[in-house]
Order: sequence, then C-alpha cells, then structure tokens
Amino acid sequence: MTTSHFTDDTPRSFLRALVRSLKHPGRMPEGVNDWDTPLPESGPGAVPVVLIHGTWMNSYGTWGLLAPLLADDGRRVFTVDYGKDPSCWMGRRAACFANAPLLVAQTEVAAFIDEVLERTGAAQVDLIGHSQGGAQARLYLTESGGAGNPADGVAPKVRHLIGIAGSNHGTTMSGLGTLGAWLLKKGWYGPFAKVLGGCAEDQMVGSDFMAHLNRDGDTVPGVDYTMICSRYDEVVTPWRTQQLVAGEGATVRNELVQENGNRLDFSEHLSLLYSPRCIDLVRECLDDGPAGAYRSRTPHVTGTVLPFLGALRWRNIKRVETLVEKVTGEEGRAAVR
Repeated sequence: MTTSHFTDDTPRSFLRALVRSLKHPGRMPEGVNDWDTPLPESGPGAVPVVLIHGTWMNSYGTWGLLAPLLADDGRRVFTVDYGKDPSCWMGRRAACFANAPLLVAQTEVAAFIDEVLERTGAAQVDLIGHSQGGAQARLYLTESGGAGNPADGVAPKVRHLIGIAGSNHGTTMSGLGTLGAWLLKKGWYGPFAKVLGGCAEDQMVGSDFMAHLNRDGDTVPGVDYTMICSRYDEVVTPWRTQQLVAGEGATVRNELVQENGNRLDFSEHLSLLYSPRCIDLVRECLDDGPAGAYRSRTPHVTGTVLPFLGALRWRNIKRVETLVEKVTGEEGRAAVR
C-alpha cells in the first residue's frame, strides 16, 4: 500500500506553513527529493517536477501543500532553498532565502535542476515557480542552457513552465516598487538594499534585470508556459504584468483563478499557493493525457479563499475525486487517480 504524503499534519494555509518553516529552518515538504527511486518509463512520474520558491521565502512555506499533493499524484517532486545572501539583513534570517540578485541566485537554481536531470536520468523536467521562482525558471531557459536548440534538433530541458504569481515584467508592489525605483534613481536606495538584498532592486518595474530577462521576448521555442494569477495580488502588481505573450514555437496559457465561477477566491500573493483552484490548474497543466482530457473529466474546483488564511473548505483538496464521482461515477473517479 502506498503511503500518502498528504496527511492531517499537512499545512492548509500559508500562515501555518510559514510559522512551521520559521520554527524548523531547513525543513522540506513531505514527498520531495527522492533521489533513489528510479523514474517510471511512463505515467505521471516519468517527468520530474522541480519547485522554485520566491523572494525571502523557503521551500516548506511555499510548497508545504502542493508538494505532497503532487507526490500523491505519482509525480517525482524536487525542491531546493537557494539564493541566500548573508550580506543583507534578510539573508541573515535562518529561514529566509532568495534574497541575492537574481542572476547570482540562478547559478544555484540551474545547478539543482541539472542535478535532478542527471541523477534521475530524465531528459526534461517540469518547472513550477512562485513569484521570483517564475523568473528563475525562465532564466534557466535563457541563461543556463535549458532552452536547448530546437532548430538543430536539441529539445529544451523543460517541458512545462508554470508560474504562480510570477515576477515576469517588474512590479510596482502596490506603489512601493515605484517608490523604490525613484529612490534608486536618486541614489538613495543603498540602505534599503542592505536590508532587503539585491533581489528587490532586480524585480522593480523598469529595472535593468527585467530588461535583460525580457530582451528576446517572454518565451523560448518548444516550451509550454502557464501563468496562474490572482486579481488580488498585492506584491507583483499590476497583476497583468505576470502574464506572458507567446513567441514563435511556444504556447502560453494565462489563467486567472477568479474565472470560471470562482468569484469567492480572494487569494493574494501568498495564499494563492494554497488556493484549491490554483492547485487544480497546476494539475491540469501537468496532466499527461491529450489536450483537454483533464478538464473533460474534472470539473473546475472552486472554493472560498481568504487573504493569508487560505481556503475555508478543504474536503476536496487532496483530490478532485469527490467532485468527479458526482458527475461521472466510479469510472470517472478511477480515471483521475
């Protein structure tokens, strides 16, 4: 009998996961970083999934819920804490990572992704990044060899790239980022950098880093992109800056969690990670069946989500089996497994 990684102890809200990660620095989500079990030749576990957390965060606080759910779906899930810069105040906090400049942190992220590919023997990975993690996933393609060379028959090392509240085009951070850009222009930003780290400057709207990240467009050929957004995001703002435009040879889906009857999902930047709709969309993106097959058998998951506190009802979150069974019967439920 397979042991479930999703248990009564699994955090259902960002705040619970964050507090636990602060009490236990270095703790990883359940079900991740299994380096010993061989990959199956087919099925959901054949392509490893690498999770990349965001700015000033850590793996447990970010992926405490999604990681065990994906592992229980049969996927091989990997994650890493990266980008700690002890020269800034945030970097000296035990459970606070991703505070270094983004290109500096990319070396760690790329090394970890390449390690996953090498040790598992996989040809490709699926990348899921939250906030800065979305930018790091894109950097892996453009800066670290992940794009391959489809024109010469060399496939990308990435199959799907999923961004959750992705930091793709710079943020005003509800006005604070605009203020930061003004301080930077005036030469008054130095004291803030010593506290926040180089990651903050890089992600401001109009930054040199953002110009570099998007210099050749939003996408690379051969990769399927999905950006999952919330209209109530208060960190990566305006929220539409999270969306991408598909270039040649790539596909892009821009998803808003409040669409398709999910009006009571008030997820902001952090509780979005614990939104039933967000998790449902991730599962749809990773589904190995034909296009549209997942949604044809799986109704959209809806739920009331409060800012920072998460979803009010969780009985359908482990799997959508209960919802599917109501519509399709036991056969449909089995198909979701």
